[in-house]
Amino acid sequence: MNRFSIAVALFLAWSPLIGAADTKFADSLQGEWKLVESWANGTQLPAQILGDATLKVTGDRYVLKRSNGETVGKLKIDANQQPISVDIIAESKDADAVPSPGIIKIEAGKLHLCGAPPGSERPVDFDTLRRPKITVLVFTRVNKP
Repeated sequence: MNRFSIAVALFLAWSPLIGAADTKFADSLQGEWKLVESWANGTQLPAQILGDATLKVTGDRYVLKRSNGETVGKLKIDANQQPISVDIIAESKDADAVPSPGIIKIEAGKLHLCGAPPGSERPVDFDTLRRPKITVLVFTRVNKP
């Protein structure tokens, strides 16, 4: 058996496990979340800025509602990365919209979503002080489907 055949066999053996990790994490995101914290430039933003923002995840789709409107789109998750990577793909009239690279985790019942501007490098951690271009949003669960 040559190296290529071995590589293909290993890929086929691991493929279901890779998809299973993504599915398991995606399942844990389902439902509605309330924004409780927001961080930028190493500083927590004042509570009045947060308003009543919510994030609803259904399948791979999301709706982020804020007092000044809403954003809809898709979340593309790779749970096999550490930290877990997410591409945030906001729907837009521009067909060539560039995804915002991010990382995501659920810890102590809170959803932590860290994103960088579209076209930027993916964040490697949730430290907004050392990485001023990223924003971290922290949500608590409102309900689970």
